This record gives sequence, structure tokens and C-alpha cells, in this order.
Amino acid sequence: MSIHSHRVLEFDKLKEKVMTYLAIEKNVEEIINLKPFTDLSSLQQEFVYVQDCMDFMQYDGGLDVRHLKDICALTEKIKLIGTYLEVDELWDININLRFFRIFQTQLEDLGKYKALRDYMKQVSPLRLIEDLISKAIDAEKQIKDDASLDLRDIRIHKKVLAQNIRRKFDELFEEPSVSAAFQERIITERDGRMVVPVKLDFKGLIKGIEHDRSSSGQTVFIEPLSIVSLNNKMRELETKEKEEIRKILLRLSEQIRNHQDEIYKIGNMILYIDRLQAKANFGLEEACHVPMVQGKEILYLEKARHPFIPKEKVVPLTFEIGKDYKILLITGPNTGGKTVALKTAGLLTLMALSGIPIPASQNSRIGFFQGVFADIGDEQSIEQSLSSFSAHVTNLQDILEQVHRNCLVLLDELGSGTDPTEGSAFAMSIIDYLKEKKCNSIITTHYSEVKAHGYNEEGIETASMEFDTTTLSPTYRLLMGIPGESNALTIAKRLGIPQEIIEKAQSYISEDNKKIELMINNIKNKSESLDKMQAELTGLREAAKMNQEKWEEERKALEREKNEILKKAYEDSEKMMNEMRAKASALIEKIQKEEHSKEQAKQIQKNLNMLSSALKEEKNKTITLNKTMKKKAHFKEGDRVFVKNINQFATVLKINAMKESAQVQAGILKLEVPFEEIRVTEEKKEKTYQVQVHKKIAVRSEIDLRGKMVEEGIHELETYLDRALLNGYHEIYVIHGKGTGALRNGILEYLKTCPYVKDYRIGGHGEGGLGCTVVTLK
Repeated sequence: MSIHSHRVLEFDKLKEKVMTYLAIEKNVEEIINLKPFTDLSSLQQEFVYVQDCMDFMQYDGGLDVRHLKDICALTEKIKLIGTYLEVDELWDININLRFFRIFQTQLEDLGKYKALRDYMKQVSPLRLIEDLISKAIDAEKQIKDDASLDLRDIRIHKKVLAQNIRRKFDELFEEPSVSAAFQERIITERDGRMVVPVKLDFKGLIKGIEHDRSSSGQTVFIEPLSIVSLNNKMRELETKEKEEIRKILLRLSEQIRNHQDEIYKIGNMILYIDRLQAKANFGLEEACHVPMVQGKEILYLEKARHPFIPKEKVVPLTFEIGKDYKILLITGPNTGGKTVALKTAGLLTLMALSGIPIPASQNSRIGFFQGVFADIGDEQSIEQSLSSFSAHVTNLQDILEQVHRNCLVLLDELGSGTDPTEGSAFAMSIIDYLKEKKCNSIITTHYSEVKAHGYNEEGIETASMEFDTTTLSPTYRLLMGIPGESNALTIAKRLGIPQEIIEKAQSYISEDNKKIELMINNIKNKSESLDKMQAELTGLREAAKMNQEKWEEERKALEREKNEILKKAYEDSEKMMNEMRAKASALIEKIQKEEHSKEQAKQIQKNLNMLSSALKEEKNKTITLNKTMKKKAHFKEGDRVFVKNINQFATVLKINAMKESAQVQAGILKLEVPFEEIRVTEEKKEKTYQVQVHKKIAVRSEIDLRGKMVEEGIHELETYLDRALLNGYHEIYVIHGKGTGALRNGILEYLKTCPYVKDYRIGGHGEGGLGCTVVTLK
């Protein structure tokens, strides 16, 4: 695609805006070099990931990308054996590996965002490296004492030695013969050695080595002789400590080197996630949507806005090319918004083809154009001795040499900058050429001949930027199907130019131009009339719809009232039938005991069933009841069941699913009984109860969460509190470290609402201070 076109459409400026959302510096260069996709399926997949990322940020908490780094570059740094990473670099690897693992887990737990989840699953997390680094380095990016046994011993010795040095100084401060020599009773450090500030006039009282003087010269910093040997020992221990730390860093770097390929894959995925979140954040901040990108040469923008114009000031545009016509000809006055419309179409197309959400409705559709070419603005160049027209022609030549069917061409003020007659002829010729090439084009012009040419030719749609002649200002609305009229003389007249000058100017306008302007005016008037009629028709339709809904509601109310009356009547009759059934049941039971009355019993039961069925059918015909699910038989042929309407047990002979009834035999009687009158008999089973007992797991009265992310720390604290309560602890210690304070604040917020917690406080002296919270359990 043309670099010139990208520049005039301000695509580079748009990319700079997206860059502000990046977290990793290396990605800045990636966005600078961002170009439209060359493969449609890859672009469509990119938009699926971007949409998932936007939804995740909007509805599920988003991503904390503040600490993301290019860990691929760190792995490159230690390719050579013997090289190692510094503490902060190792911590950066740890943080990024943890970010990747937690994000992957979040997507799995949510069960949504399938495309992004499947993409992340291509690479497995490296918990082993995380744990190795976390065991050796704390959240303050310091090597832990227990990173190695030798380091622990060295630091214990240093601690003891520091106490000895402190004791020696305290003894010196308490010595009456030299107490007047000290400026202050403090111990400070110069060149790695512990010294004490002494007044210049009394420095002879303190035997030792002078290391430094204050800026005023009144204070000297002396290392007493009694401390020299201890300081020497401290320097030796510090040297050993540095060497041991170097060994630890070498061992950790070796582990990273052994997993370099896996870390490199995770690093590349994190780089891509950073670019995705930048596009997603830009989209959310600018109220953008992911458009539909398709292989057809079509451009449909709905409620499109230029991203560099404030949302509250811009007038959204809606237009389409490529379906019924390939060329859209926009006319209208200067400063009416034609150029903005052109730039909006071009820039939003470039954004969509590069995988960036666009400030337009999600119903917008963008064709997969292989070229977007634009000639917009005044390209006059003094250095190249080119006139405005010559500069436009030069750009046009470049465009026409590359243009083909699957392109989008944007031309502003085609044919301007030269004689109007020749300019309009040139413009019409260019339009015909683009029409023959069948490429989608949006063109703006002032010329009346070009307007008429576009209106009369098939495959060309005309549109205009609306201009309010009353206020003498543009409305920036795009009117499809209406060519714009010239407003120069109208504006001049309203601004006070004498009438005789206006009339003289009108006399110079050719008859053809007058006919064209008259035609345009007639079209506009008819369009306005049609719009008015359409508005009236819409209003009548809405009123008719409201009346229809009102009448329908009244009809339903009457129908419901009728049903309620009929329903009550049939409920009363059913109640009477139930009483009759009870009497009939008793009678049948009596008759069955007498052999000679069997036939009489069958006839009575048959008559009773006929009456019940007739009553039920009549009710169903008359009353409109809510649809219910079809009843199913929860028994099979041969089962022993209880029949409620005769209050006896019976055997199922046949099931009629269509009628929702079954034929049963109770003694000598064979009856057709509805499903609702049948109850399946079940043997009473002895109830058993399952009791779940939580196993008591022994835990300590403290939990160390240092180095954890906020969500991870709170999750571990929740599990620990369950166990602490089972173990009967009344007070526990939550160690979170000082650090940035994010983990501490997150834990305190959680403790406020935790049902297990009675009270909590920050640790006091000897309890860890700000790095620990003491929690009292209920």
C-alpha cells in the first residue's frame, strides 16, 4: 500500500495513539511497523482475539500489565555459559512467568473466551522456574538469607559481628575521657567501614583512622583502632557474601538457560498479549467496535466517527459502497465535512485491515481490500516547482498505475486547481476509468458537470454534505442520493453583497449550469418532501401499532375473565365428581365381595368413567389454559400401583401415552385411569445419612505471602484460615512484606469482609511492623 496514502489518512498518527497503551517498549517498534494484514483468515482470527480481550477487560477484571517486560531479550543475554542475570532481571522473569500462568488460569476458570483460551494453551507455564526464583529472591528484589546454606551462615556471622561493632562503639561513647569528642552518638559508614563523627578540636582524643570530613570541616569521621579489626572482618564477610550471591545468580541463570526455549515462547506470547491489550484498551477508551471483515469488495460504515475528533462534537456518518454501486460522489460547500468523510472512510478501513477496532457500529462491514489509495489535501511543492494541480496529477498517476478491482480509492476535489471546464472533463474521465476498473471509489468535487455526470451514470451514487443556508453553516450530515447544490451566491447574498452584483453573477452562469443547479434543487426538494412523507407514515404506523396492542390487551383481559368464571364452575363440578368417586369406590368395594353383583359393578364404574371423561373434555374445549409439559408414565406394564380415585391397589395392564392414561385391573374390575390418578408404590427404604468430616490438618500460626500477586495471596490466605480455625488458633500472623503496599492493601481489604475474622492490626515492634498483620479469629 502507498506510504503517501497512509500519511494523508493520518494512519501513523493513529498508531501513535495505540502505542500509548503498550507496556513493553519493544512493542513500540512493532506498532510503528504495523501494516494491513495480507491474509483474510489471519485478520479475522486477530479480531476474535481482540474481541475476547476487550470483553475480558470490560467484564472480568482486565489485565495488570504494569510489570510486563521483554523476557526474550533477557534469555538472549545469558546464552553464553558463565554469564548470569542480575537480581532485578531474574525478578522480572519471575513476574512475567507468573502473569502468564495466572492469566491462563483465569481464562480456564472463567470457561469463556474460547479462542484466546485455546491460543494461550499452546504453551505450558513454567512453575518450576517461578518457584526457584521465589525461593531465592524476595518481593523487595533482595536475595533471601536461605537462598543457600553458605549465604545463611555468612549473614548470621555478619549479624553477630555487627552487634559486636555496635557494642564496641557503645563502650567508646560511655568512656568519660572521650565523651566530649563526639559530635553525635551515631555510627555511620565511609568507604564500607563503620566510623563515628568526631569534633575537629577533639580528634586527638580518639585513636584511629580518619576517613572523611564534613563539608564545613568541623567534623571528622574516624574509625577507632578498636574497631579496625572488626571492620576488616566485616569487609571479608561482605566479599564472601557477594561471591555467594554471584554463585546463586549463576545457578538460577543456568536453570533459565536450560529452559530457554520454553521461556522464549512464553516471552513471545506475552509480547503478543501486550499488543492485544493495547488494541483492546484503545477500543474501549474510544468507544470502538470490532467490524465484520469479509472477502467481498464492500465498505459499509454505520455511525462512523473520525478518531481524532472528540466524540461529543463529531456527527456520525453512515454510507455504503460496493453493493449496488462502486463509486460514491460527494458534493457540498467548502468546510462542509467532505474531506473529513473521505478521511474517515480511509482511516477506518486501514484500522480494520490492521486488526484495530474502529469507532463505528459493530454492524459495519469492511471488505478485505488489497490496496487503499488516497489523494487528499493541497500537495503544492515549492521545492519541486509543482503547482497544486500538478501535484495532484502526480499522485493520481501513482494511484492509477497500481489500482485494481480489490482496491479502495479516495480522491478529494478531483480536477480542482485548473480551468473548470478542463478540470471537470478530466474528473469525469478519471471517474469513468475507475468505473471500468470496478474498484470502489469515494470522490469529492465542486463541479456541476461532474455532479450531473454522476447522477446520470449507472453504478455511481451521489451524496452531499448538508448545508444550512439559514445559519450559513454546515451540519456535517451526509445525505445519500442527493447531489449538493452550489451555495456560493446564496452565501454572498446573505452576507450583504449588493443585489445587482448577485444578479450580474447569475447572468454569467451558463444555461447548462443553470439547468444542472435547477435539477439538483428539484431533486433536493423532492427528497425533502419524501422524507417528510416518510416521517408522517412512520408516525401513523406507530400509532396503529399502539392501538392494536391496546385492543389486543383488552381482548386478552376479557378472555382471562371469561376463563376464570368457567374454570371456577368446572372446579366446583370436579369437586362434586370427586365426592361421587368416593361413594362409588365404597360401593364397588362392597359389591366385589358379592359374586352375583360383578357385572353391575362394572357397569357402574363404566358410567362413572364416561361422566368424568366427558366433563374433562368439555373443560378443555371451553377454557384456554397455559400449556403444560406432557405427562409421562413413571411405571410400566405389570407394575403394582395405587389408584387414588378408587383408593385401591391395582396392576397396570396397558399404557396409552397419547391419552395420558393407563388400563389397570383392581380385583375383578378393569379401568381406564388418567396418569394423575396413579401413584407408584415403593418399598420404604431405611434412610442413610452421609456425614462429611473435614480432616484436621496441622498448620503453623503464621502464613508467609511475600512475593505473591494480590489474587494469589488472598486465595492462599482463604485456604489457610480454614485450616487455622480447625486447629483452634485464636491469633495468627499474616506476613506480606512491605514492598509497594499493593499486597498489604489487598489483604486488609479482604480481612474487612472475611467472616472468620474478629479483629486485625498491623504488627508491632518485634512482630514485623508494616510487613505483618496480626489477625484475631472468631
